[in-house]
Amino acid sequence: MELQEVFKYLFQMIVVFFGAYFGSQIALNKFKKEKLWEQKRAIYKEIIEAFEELGFWSQYIKASHYFEPTIEVNIQFDHSLRIISKHTATGALFLSDDFQIILKDANVRLNQVLFEVNEERRFDNDSEQSRAEWLLIMSKEIRVVIDSFLPKLISIAKKEIPK
Repeated sequence: MELQEVFKYLFQMIVVFFGAYFGSQIALNKFKKEKLWEQKRAIYKEIIEAFEELGFWSQYIKASHYFEPTIEVNIQFDHSLRIISKHTATGALFLSDDFQIILKDANVRLNQVLFEVNEERRFDNDSEQSRAEWLLIMSKEIRVVIDSFLPKLISIAKKEIPK
């Protein structure tokens, strides 16, 4: 075997090695992006479901107050608030900046509503009727917050879906 043939085979092996290396890097990067999107999607889904749960709670309280027919369900009001609050604090790790800003604004507004309604009605919770009115006021205010922020959050999440 001549030296030229050795270099030819060596060159082919180097080309194959680099081709395999760069191919595996491209596949690995694609896998990482897909994995990151799956994590983001799960967080977006959890946040949007928490807002939906609060919206459902609001509708349930309103229907109950006005004696409309309701289906008895287990509504997790505090848990939904906690999910929103948790992702407001940790969302910068995964969420887009636009989504994070709107989520923070929504969380601040929800906390303001809870504080304001509780401050207004803290001495009126003596009777069942005053508590029901307090819940109705809170549910209406929370519904306003949800109606103003949820469509924005959904819109941003849709824009980030990979093509």
